Amino acid sequence: MTRLGILRGSAWAAAGMLAQTVWSDGFRNPPDTAAALGKAGKDTVWVDDASAVFYNPANLVDVPSREVQFSALAGYSHADYSGVLGNTETERPWSVLPAFAVAWPLTVKEQDLALGLGMHVPFGRQTRWDSRGVFRYAAPVYSQMMVADISPALAWRVSDSVSVGAGLDMYYGRLKFRQLAPFRPDSRVTADTDGYAFGGNLGITWQVTANQRLALTYRSPFDLDFSGDMETTGIPRPAVASSDVETTFKFPTIVTLGYGIQITETVRVEADVEWLQGSRYKTMAIDAGANRALLGMMGLSNTPQNWDDTWTFGIGPEWCFARDWTLRAGYLYLQSPIPDTTFAPTSLDVDQSLVSVGLGYQRGRHAVDIAYAVGIFDKRTVHSNQNPLYQQCTYEFEGHLAALTYTYSF
Repeated sequence: MTRLGILRGSAWAAAGMLAQTVWSDGFRNPPDTAAALGKAGKDTVWVDDASAVFYNPANLVDVPSREVQFSALAGYSHADYSGVLGNTETERPWSVLPAFAVAWPLTVKEQDLALGLGMHVPFGRQTRWDSRGVFRYAAPVYSQMMVADISPALAWRVSDSVSVGAGLDMYYGRLKFRQLAPFRPDSRVTADTDGYAFGGNLGITWQVTANQRLALTYRSPFDLDFSGDMETTGIPRPAVASSDVETTFKFPTIVTLGYGIQITETVRVEADVEWLQGSRYKTMAIDAGANRALLGMMGLSNTPQNWDDTWTFGIGPEWCFARDWTLRAGYLYLQSPIPDTTFAPTSLDVDQSLVSVGLGYQRGRHAVDIAYAVGIFDKRTVHSNQNPLYQQCTYEFEGHLAALTYTYSF
């Protein structure tokens, strides 16, 4: 199977995307591993297992032996709407995201090098409203975007205090939506598209003192061009039964700066700040060819987004409280990039706090980590919006995350 074939298969395996009410970062999904989730995603400075390929490739040189790692992240996400249209709620709140990582330390001519390979789903969005509810003609009742990534990486310990790493990101994305049309009871519009894109990521870790570290990571922006088919049912002419459809999503630059301190032999803490360039996503333009006029009538053809750049702030301590056992905790604050003027039922996002706890056990070649996190949300009340149907309404959210990771060293 080709690399792109493997990438496409991993995206199909991750068909249950997490709705963004769990982790409000625009398109970004929660962290992939239980160790990272246990610290509310703050795993840039001290990450020392195969998951470094996701969070900071420079730290692959800290992995002591070859490792293979499997993770599963489960999420519960639910939203309630009340407003001028009435009341409704989202459906099918449960979903799962998989991840896989490999680390392979090397020594070449007395230089510490390491290879890594990761497969995960770093970006996505899914929203499913009650198809008999108030949005049945006002918005897509179902929308899903998933972006899977295969990322090979290389790390080099430049000196005793500095290591660097870089990775290539090969993305495969899939985008689907379904909207009912107010022509006949069985009228509907569905679209199924996919596409590929490439990007890169960099990391550097500096051992400032014997017990303090700084880490800086960068993930490049990329544009994912989706293309596929749109089908219509029960809609009279000039709509046609099938047409091509194309659209482009612009994903953000992400820069992370982390500071870590080893307080005692058993306690260390990490604090991170991140910047996400959400402002790259200015417009959602969908070209449906022969059905272009139909999408325009439904308000889907050319919709301003005007997202904002955002920051996240968090802290994550961990304590090796007994032989083979590690306790983790974390707090994270996330900003929503979506302004009230372009907020839509398909883009559920709100400022939030996240609190997490995790537990790790390692014995011999085996390690198991578990974690749980809960989102703390404010209500989101939208007063002014470009779509009159989306004004004067309130959204309430509930979200939970749980992760399980198994690591084998050999």
